[in-house]
Amino acid sequence: MQLNIYVPKEKAHLLERLKVESQRTGRPKNALVLEALQKYLAARQPRLGSFHLGEMRLGPRGSL
Repeated sequence: MQLNIYVPKEKAHLLERLKVESQRTGRPKNALVLEALQKYLAARQPRLGSFHLGEMRLGPRGSL
């Protein structure tokens, strides 16, 4: 699949940074873009976690 992205002139510096990072790491630009997109989307996905319900006191053993 192919994706074309319009990059406005004021964001052209990002393309240069992408080129430099691609050369520095030896990785293709599309792989870097896909990795960044994957990280962005994963960070925006709500995660289920633990919740603090406050301090709780336990009663004697065996009681509810």
